[in-house]
Amino acid sequence: MATNLTYGSTIATDPLRTFRFFAEFSVPGENSGQAASGTLGKAITTGWTGGFTSVSGLGINTQNIQYREGGYNTTVHQIPGMTTFNPVTFSRGVIAGNDQAMKWMRGLFAAQAGGGLSTSAGNSFRVNVTIYVQNHPNSGATYADDNSVMGFKLHNAWITNLNYTDLDATSGAILFETMTLVHEGLSAFFTNANGTPSDSTLNSANI
Repeated sequence: MATNLTYGSTIATDPLRTFRFFAEFSVPGENSGQAASGTLGKAITTGWTGGFTSVSGLGINTQNIQYREGGYNTTVHQIPGMTTFNPVTFSRGVIAGNDQAMKWMRGLFAAQAGGGLSTSAGNSFRVNVTIYVQNHPNSGATYADDNSVMGFKLHNAWITNLNYTDLDATSGAILFETMTLVHEGLSAFFTNANGTPSDSTLNSANI
C-alpha cells in the first residue's frame, strides 16, 4: 500500500536548525538571568553572558565494568561504573573589552599561588554555564522577541585552557579566542512557550 511521506523541515517542525545560541555563566547559587550585566574580577564574582561561534564537547560517558558470575559461563555481566563528562570548548572572535576568559584564568593563578579565593566575598572559580539554543526567527520578529527552545547546563565548570589563534599579518583571518572548560555534570532540557525550562527542577538555584 502506498504511503505519502513528506521529507524536509520547516520553521514549525525544526526550530533548532539554525543553531542560534548564547551562553550564560553564573556563580552557583545565582538564578539564571542574573548574569547579563556582571563581570569577572579576581575570579568569578558575578556572572556574564556571551555569544560564541561554536561550542563543542557536549557529551557524557559512563564506564562499563565487566564481571563474570561463577557457574554462569555463557555471558559476561555489564554494570555501570564511573561517569565522566567531556571538556567543553567555546570559541568566539576577539572583541576589545571582552576579557572575561583572561580574568577567569588569572583567578586560577591566584589560587595556585597559595593566595586562595575569598569565599566570604563570594569569589569562586567554579560556575554553572547555561547554553540557550534560540528559536528560528519568525517573520517580523526581533531578537528581543525570541525565546530559547532548548538548553544545556554545565555544573561546577571552570576554565582549564585558553588559546588564541596565531598572529599573521599576511592573512585576513579573524583573531579567535578558544577556552576549554571542565565540569562535573551536564543537563539538557527543552523549554516551554515563555522560554523557561519545562523541567521545573532546572529552575533550582542549587544546581
